[in-house]
Amino acid sequence: MIIHYLDKKSKEPLYKQLKAALLNYIEDHLKEGDALPIESEIEKLYGVSRITVRKTIEELVKDGVVTKKQGRGTFVQSRKIIQKAGTITSWTEEMRLKGKSIETRNLIMNEIEPSKKISEELKLKTGEKIICLKRLRCADGEPIAIIINYFRSKYVPGFLEKGLTRDSLYEVLEQDYNIQLERASETIQARLASDLEAVELEIPLDSAILQITRVSYLPDGTPFELVEMFNRSDRYQYHIDLIGRNKLKTITEESET
Repeated sequence: MIIHYLDKKSKEPLYKQLKAALLNYIEDHLKEGDALPIESEIEKLYGVSRITVRKTIEELVKDGVVTKKQGRGTFVQSRKIIQKAGTITSWTEEMRLKGKSIETRNLIMNEIEPSKKISEELKLKTGEKIICLKRLRCADGEPIAIIINYFRSKYVPGFLEKGLTRDSLYEVLEQDYNIQLERASETIQARLASDLEAVELEIPLDSAILQITRVSYLPDGTPFELVEMFNRSDRYQYHIDLIGRNKLKTITEESET
């Protein structure tokens, strides 16, 4: 086991230093299901008290990094689900690619009058209604995200009567209505979960979540859908590939010629 020595003269509490050290060790050397060293071994390796070790383990359990199994030890919990930004994909498609079993709970679907915010985002005409589809999405039996889709009713006649005939809404839109989403703009922010969100996602109150808001457009530029997704931050993260300034300059110059 590689040791990251703790600074006992630092103002940072020892349990926080130990937590960072164990997180590094887990990230670099362990995979899902692997066991952490026993408490007495961690205590000896890092030169800290058993109380410090136990407090650190409790923090890791609370964060969803590890799980304790009575009489067996402490094991690495499910790793975060990483979604690569830059492509319009459905949540279902992302989970399938990662080999996760998916489940939908608490499905709510109805036609509603849009709020002012949604009307502005989708550029709706006066009196135009939208479909609201709310779902709690689970991966491998664990709640991961609350997803609310708002999309224009007039493009999906009979949708409420048919119901959601597949796990993926985007598959339904493409195969049943020939709706292809050309592009989207997305905003990501971190915030604390509301009490209701915490209950639905089965996380401690005041836990951090990732809120993702996306507006998707049809090929002719018409805004078709607004999505609000609330993800557990201990199970979900975004990955974005960036290009350098010189590469961007080259691309810009080529597009202008």
